[in-house]
Amino acid sequence: MRIKATKMDGCGNSFLVVDEMKTPLAGFDRSLISNALATQHETDGILYVDRLHGVPTMKIFDSDGTEETMCGNGLRCATRYLRDTHISSDMFSIVTGDGRKEVRVIDDLTEVNLGEARDYRQITQQLHFVFTGVPHVVVIGSELDVETARIFGRSLREEKSLCELVGYPEGVNVDFIWRNQGGISVRTYEVGVEDVTQSCGTGSAASAYVATKVFGMKLPLITNSLGGSLEITESNGHLSIRGQTRYQGKVIGFVNDIYPKPTIPIYYRHHQHCW
Repeated sequence: MRIKATKMDGCGNSFLVVDEMKTPLAGFDRSLISNALATQHETDGILYVDRLHGVPTMKIFDSDGTEETMCGNGLRCATRYLRDTHISSDMFSIVTGDGRKEVRVIDDLTEVNLGEARDYRQITQQLHFVFTGVPHVVVIGSELDVETARIFGRSLREEKSLCELVGYPEGVNVDFIWRNQGGISVRTYEVGVEDVTQSCGTGSAASAYVATKVFGMKLPLITNSLGGSLEITESNGHLSIRGQTRYQGKVIGFVNDIYPKPTIPIYYRHHQHCW
């Protein structure tokens, strides 16, 4: 099966956008498709955009084929693609696994509202937890290199007692942060990608939120990742991320042995934490 996609970049995060308004995939195994496409085109995730009752939708799958509730930089890329391809307005909303998100395009910048930071708690003096569309453990420390972030990120992501403590036994994303002259620096180890990525939108939002708690910093705040910078703002308790997105071209993926299966939606639960 040939699948056409658009490759995009959001602050260093690479995504393939599959337009299901042009290539319907209902009933097919998107997990298998996502893993195959990500392997062929070395991308962090696959975005499936569509419309439901006239409202734009986005599904996000990690490179290993795992479906996620949300992805901040992925949502920014989907926003830019949908505005340029299907929608005439610069402001609209997109339905995600984490609910309906307000988005907008401002010249060459794309901004998405992630909603409220949820379930914040301090675990230890250095470890903090917050949910910004997906679960994040934020580690307070000093500057560290990518290999160190990879080693400790993998260790914390797989630490069963920590993951169960915060209510996500399947694993958490891990963000390492430290202050810099203009804001904070962030290195994120992402579940599904299973590595330190160039950037993480929800991780940047989580990190900025924790920085306001720990460092006494105020929003808006600039987060600096390997792939570039994002501006994190707050309005009425909602966090938004703003930054550039870029097109990297059209690609074609080939997927063999796709077996149809029932379309099963993600069910999201409210976690009851044991404190």
